[in-house]
Amino acid sequence: MALTRRTFLGAAALGTLGLLGGRAVSAVPSPAPAGDVLTIGYVPIACSAPLAVADALGAFRRRGLTVSLRRFAGWADLWSAYLTGQLHVTHMLSPMAVTPTARPTTLAYTLNTNGQAITLASDLHGTVSGLADLRGRVIGIPFEYSIHSLLLRSALADAGVDPTADLELRLLRPADMVAQLEVGGIDGFIGPEPFNQRALTTGTGRVLHMTKEFWDRHPCCAVAMGDDWLAAHPEQARAVTEALAEASAWLNSPGHHAEASQLLSHEKYLNQPAPLLEPVFEGRYLTWDGEEVVDKERLHFGDATDPAALEWMRTQLRRWELV
Repeated sequence: MALTRRTFLGAAALGTLGLLGGRAVSAVPSPAPAGDVLTIGYVPIACSAPLAVADALGAFRRRGLTVSLRRFAGWADLWSAYLTGQLHVTHMLSPMAVTPTARPTTLAYTLNTNGQAITLASDLHGTVSGLADLRGRVIGIPFEYSIHSLLLRSALADAGVDPTADLELRLLRPADMVAQLEVGGIDGFIGPEPFNQRALTTGTGRVLHMTKEFWDRHPCCAVAMGDDWLAAHPEQARAVTEALAEASAWLNSPGHHAEASQLLSHEKYLNQPAPLLEPVFEGRYLTWDGEEVVDKERLHFGDATDPAALEWMRTQLRRWELV
């Protein structure tokens, strides 16, 4: 059954709220004692690379942390695990961290900026020249509470397209996007890497727009922490963000692109072929018109979290009645 915004919100509310005297109270368990293994959730996409690199290169361990990375196939399952207290620290799409929930949350570290694209089926080349031509189409999005959803809705509205009435935005796990494109289940998707690159490599799709064309250095993914856990473990929290900063600097170094691609290709991390990942880190791709581009800012890691960007996300969530 397709997961709609309403059904997910309902399930999340049932899982995280109890009612006492007419007031909502959190059902989140107490934080785990210090010294235990810290489980960090993640979805295996290129945006999560600093988490994997910090683990693989020992950046967590050198700071006295014992970290276990727990992989989730999609955002709904990860968010449910976080909201019900199975996770205290997790990879999130940045808008998830600023969406009001029963569990107060801090966006502790911005993992990446840029790195997303709108990819359409190759056979639409010649028919589609811009966002206005997406009327009547089915476009996959990874989650309602994602920068993908918010940027796409805003860009469509700017192009005179009603993102609610004029086309269908369909929730899909990132790993399912290319398969759905191949069989014609969707006309395109807006999503993370390396799935845009996979569509390019197989010839299934072509990139209509990089999202950085709408907003250069826009935030995408983050590491979020439950305020309950953060208050109880400030030193561990600081160690996590320091390890991520080390990993981000390493990833941003051009001399590490090939090594990073090999490391992240491991089944334990992204489980994607290194030749698919390396162009992403190098910034190589083909435009809608078939021009080969090398954009070193295609994907960047570890930028400072911008308070104005967080406010923009909150505004867009209200604008589109997602909260």
